[in-house]
Amino acid sequence: MEIFHTLPHAPQTPSVVALGFFDGVHLGHRAVIREAKERALALSCSCTVFTFSQPPRNVLSPGSVAVITDEADKEAALRDLGVDRILSLPFDETIRTLSPEDFFHEILLGSLNARHLVCGYNYSFGKGGMGDVSLLRALCEKEGIGLTVLPDVTVGDLSVSSSAIRHAVGDGRMEEACALLGRPFSHTLPVIDGQKLARRLGFPTMNQSLPPHLLSPRHGVYVTRIFLPHEKEPLFGITNVGVRPTVGGGAVFAETHIFDFEGDLYGQNIRVEYLTFLRAERPFPSVESLAMQVRTDIETARRYLAQKSKEDVT
Repeated sequence: MEIFHTLPHAPQTPSVVALGFFDGVHLGHRAVIREAKERALALSCSCTVFTFSQPPRNVLSPGSVAVITDEADKEAALRDLGVDRILSLPFDETIRTLSPEDFFHEILLGSLNARHLVCGYNYSFGKGGMGDVSLLRALCEKEGIGLTVLPDVTVGDLSVSSSAIRHAVGDGRMEEACALLGRPFSHTLPVIDGQKLARRLGFPTMNQSLPPHLLSPRHGVYVTRIFLPHEKEPLFGITNVGVRPTVGGGAVFAETHIFDFEGDLYGQNIRVEYLTFLRAERPFPSVESLAMQVRTDIETARRYLAQKSKEDVT
């Protein structure tokens, strides 16, 4: 798979282009990409994803929206879906000042040599998001370019969207977020040095700092699944997300105690998947009472995992 962060200097081979920001690469996004791949196969074209490296809203209003997946995780998820190319551009002055018509002709036709476009029903493009699906359809018809517009994707009574996933994660409703994403909500972050208090209490933790631009789950304790770089199978544990009020924290950290594991993970990028919410973060009167609660959390998490394992078998 090829990844471009600047416009290609010469037109690419003919392509079917999937359009969108694809934050989270959720079930709706996957439907768009699946359709683009099928069209690309039928037309003997490459399958290209056009996206931006940051939310356009954050360029116009910094910090207005937290991303579900950072750029590296988004590109990895798209790679797993089997696309041929990703064009991920910064939403800079060159791009955001293009009219919808210029965006269509210069980027989609000129740089990507598009033969067919695929997008969701609410796709917008061009300066100020003035271009909508109706305009895109008219431009495609004029130039003889195919267009497939996919309807809203639902899971039960829930409409799949990045906004709905942000709300679910922010509320700690991880099962709902998983249903909309098609996989558990996760983050992949480097392991940093911590206060080592948990180790002294008998519960060594893997510490990861949550950057402000990345979506943070509701502060509290979760059952989590952890993927280590050199382990074939995932491990399980509990993760506390928050500011560590009992020991005078401030910044937001994810502290993960991995069950039945000993080892040095400092500096490694580790993926943590959030399976279910156990309890809200709260201050404790002493580190001893905190330790007692952690023991209870571990027991609760192990019972949850045992029940899930039993359900999978049956």
